Amino acid sequence: MIKYDLKCGISHSFEGWFSSSKDFEEQSKEGLVSCPICGDLNVERAIVAPAIKKSALKKDLKKQNIRNISEIELKTKIRSLTKEIEKQTIDVGDNFAEEATMIYNGKKKSKPIRGTATKQEEKKLKKEGVPFIKLPLIKDN
Repeated sequence: MIKYDLKCGISHSFEGWFSSSKDFEEQSKEGLVSCPICGDLNVERAIVAPAIKKSALKKDLKKQNIRNISEIELKTKIRSLTKEIEKQTIDVGDNFAEEATMIYNGKKKSKPIRGTATKQEEKKLKKEGVPFIKLPLIKDN
């Protein structure tokens, strides 16, 4: 298996696993590779810097700095994802479980929604087979 760093047409970064580079090319041509964030089919391999092995001493000296950079980068990406989710979904607030169930059962028109649910509501959604994803959304201060 080969892991590729991928990027969609609007620069969302993600990774994909393929049995070969030919497999990636064939799946891309057939429209089987899409961005998990926005669904864009215009996906290409991202440019990746080669890995350069550093000495253990340098690694130990920079370990704390790397952790902080990684945390900042992660929070930045989550903020970007939050903004994209807010643009492409309707906020149903505390009515999320009810709305999701009605959409799943065909009682309401399908639409992308977001909101909040209690742990009890989440358990009920799972039991009924209603698909949902919990995400850590970070708002700008």
